[in-house]
Amino acid sequence: MIGYILLLIVAVLFPLVLVYFYLFYPKQTMPVGNPVEIKTPEQEKYKNDCLHPCVRYIPDGFADYNWWMVQSPYYGRDSKLENPILYYSKDKTFPLKWECLGIIRDTPLTGFNSDPTLFYEDNKLWIFWREYLTPLCEHLKVTKATVGFSTLDGIKFNPLQVYLTETESDMDREQCPILIKRNDKYLFYAVHYQYKPVRKSLGIVIWEGTSLEHPDFRLKETIKMKPVFICDKWKQLKIANKIFFLPKPLKHDLWHFDLFEYKNKLYIFSVAEWGDNIMLSVSEDYKSFKTIRKPLINAHFTEQHSGYRQYYYKPTGFIANDILYLYFTAIGKEDKNRNELFFTKAKLTFEIVL
Repeated sequence: MIGYILLLIVAVLFPLVLVYFYLFYPKQTMPVGNPVEIKTPEQEKYKNDCLHPCVRYIPDGFADYNWWMVQSPYYGRDSKLENPILYYSKDKTFPLKWECLGIIRDTPLTGFNSDPTLFYEDNKLWIFWREYLTPLCEHLKVTKATVGFSTLDGIKFNPLQVYLTETESDMDREQCPILIKRNDKYLFYAVHYQYKPVRKSLGIVIWEGTSLEHPDFRLKETIKMKPVFICDKWKQLKIANKIFFLPKPLKHDLWHFDLFEYKNKLYIFSVAEWGDNIMLSVSEDYKSFKTIRKPLINAHFTEQHSGYRQYYYKPTGFIANDILYLYFTAIGKEDKNRNELFFTKAKLTFEIVL
């Protein structure tokens, strides 16, 4: 009798275990990323570090080049290094080598810079970044400010302007701001985090404006992201060295992300704060996003090929001709204080879209 009961338990549990592992065992849709050469100015200071990249492909070219990137270093987790640095690439296809134009905003006397991003329109390249408790913030009587300016050649810049401000110390509505344009309106999307009394993600906030030359952005709405659960190596239930781990599901909360439009849909590359997965989300109405359960990049899967555990921070990229191009940063193998840039690409398949 006991044997029949045990057999029945196994018969019931075994399919459930298979379904569980199918949903949460480490896997990814993109090929493993390859390192990309990045050189920073003042290498003794910045040490060729790359933490927060924003890559933009301009089909008709800007200042003779199709590929542009801004990034902020963070070597040794030193916020004083998070200064936006501008790059271009001479490559005609996807760039694997970047040329540095220079530092856009150097280390302030107080506070720090962070989260740079690019936007292109009407032969102008716009560079935005966040300032936190800097002299400019003090002058504006705010905690954080998203600022930026435009350039016609990547060398000379128009006067700096203020686009978004934040004064609440226990909330962060400006984290990783990304600008797009839709229906003659400019939209800043940014991660919304609560830090006190409990640290948690509140979704995405949207600011709407009508002009970049004369900023008039107003907070429009907060978007709730439908949660998706994936495995996290540092939250695992260990079994044995050979089995390695039983993947424990953890909710993927947006930490840093990038937006891109393709065929009347808005896509999000995102990484959670614990940095084990890079996910893809898609929306047809630019507000209701569906996150694809299978990660684009998964740290556990990649570790089998790289030989070390990568921690992901900021993904960026785009889609062209049904090819998904992905750049992302991860801690280095030889120097754990340095963040490296990686690149991969894959066909955007029916499976990924759904």
